[in-house]
Amino acid sequence: MTRVSPGPGDDTSRATHDDGCPWCRGPLPRDPRARWCSKRCRQAAHRARRLAVEVATTARPLRIAYADPPYPGLARKYYGRESTFAGEVDHAELIARLVRDYPDGWALSTSAAALRDVLPLCPPGARVCAWVKPHGVPESTRGPHSVWEPVIVVGGRKLAPGVPDALRALPARLGGSDLMGRKPLAFSAWLFRLLGMQPGDELHDMFPGSGAVSAAWRAVSSGDLGDVSPSADDDVSSAGVGDA
Repeated sequence: MTRVSPGPGDDTSRATHDDGCPWCRGPLPRDPRARWCSKRCRQAAHRARRLAVEVATTARPLRIAYADPPYPGLARKYYGRESTFAGEVDHAELIARLVRDYPDGWALSTSAAALRDVLPLCPPGARVCAWVKPHGVPESTRGPHSVWEPVIVVGGRKLAPGVPDALRALPARLGGSDLMGRKPLAFSAWLFRLLGMQPGDELHDMFPGSGAVSAAWRAVSSGDLGDVSPSADDDVSSAGVGDA
């Protein structure tokens, strides 16, 4: 593989101490040598880089969008108490905006139950990929119990080697936001590969929530993350990563 150069605007090697932590954008310790606000952020940045595929850059950066809205019918149940709650998302309007404003490529997360209604709104060529969560089935449930979420992918780069259209990874755990549906680092890295993203590309996270996907892209896009060596007490939010 060819090692890529840093993308414009995301190179943490050029960031100043006043810019804050390159991962979470939080304040740094007073020590002028500190590059990360905590050990957790340093290790999270390392995992993002480790999971990402380094590829040769192409001539033109892409403008990519990722939308992870409240899934149809579940907005009030899971997000009704959030200060940013604005009711149900109009998926027809959202997808029309994605098609219009992001011709380079985009991805949309939804639920297995909503896929039947959401997919017909997408353009021809949209591909349904699967994030499989290796959970057990609660004894209290009856009938089929969903352990996967669809990710609809449109456009992007087609790079070699290819990427599986299914990921097996646990949801995010430990630290960060307690918002329902937080995506693990393994999901972010897989998403970037599905879209063929490279440092220098522009990612618009339309429903940032906890900010995990945006933070992962900032880390992947940077060329110099300093000392990001893993340790034995790494956060296990991406445990169970592998092909489904």
